Amino acid sequence: MIKFLVFLVFFCNFGDCLYSQGKLLVTTHFYDKNGQITFTHYLRIWYKDSIVIEENTGVNTVTDEKNKTTVTYPIISYRFIDLKNKMLYDYKTFSDTAALINKAILPDSLMTDIGWSFYSEKAPIIHGIPESLSDTMIGNVNYKRARFSYTWHNLQKDFIIGYFRCDGKGNMFSLEKAYSRSLNCRMAKYYAYKIGITAPVASKEVDYISNSLTAEELRVFAAWEKNAKEIPVGKR
Repeated sequence: MIKFLVFLVFFCNFGDCLYSQGKLLVTTHFYDKNGQITFTHYLRIWYKDSIVIEENTGVNTVTDEKNKTTVTYPIISYRFIDLKNKMLYDYKTFSDTAALINKAILPDSLMTDIGWSFYSEKAPIIHGIPESLSDTMIGNVNYKRARFSYTWHNLQKDFIIGYFRCDGKGNMFSLEKAYSRSLNCRMAKYYAYKIGITAPVASKEVDYISNSLTAEELRVFAAWEKNAKEIPVGKR
């Protein structure tokens, strides 16, 4: 019970615990040595109060005989995450009549099969104390910046530059938790580097695309919340 209350307080302090809804897009890029994008992946997220739905996709890349490359993102599942009751449910389609294909207890640490464990306090963890960098302005948004490495990085080879928004919005979906909380900000994007190489090797960014849900999207939330109450994890 105490752990659950701490969990809720954390999210409420970050302004997203209750009475909020919206949509966001998480974009991941990988780059070549010249800084050109070689791979992109997207994760769409809908949220309402303490309920989150993630659209999990794969990536198919096909190059034809004319050397034209087509990239598609086939949907694997839609994951319904109930933070309050710590349960997850997977559906085949984003519909209020979608078939349930999986259900499980939401792990405290990380979901190891698919999706983004945005709620986790256990990863990623920064090694040591970040180095503060100068602020930067991008698209009329001011970002604090810091250089650091995660605990799984090779400190002689890898580092990250994180970009932190301090407008008080959307901190539940910060790309890092502990240091961001100390700044009262959220890490909205980062670039990963190899020491000695100017161009980044990877980046990730969380963009809020709406602060509301459509009537159809709300019907999906209502139906899947009802399903979670009627078929809790552990019940067949």
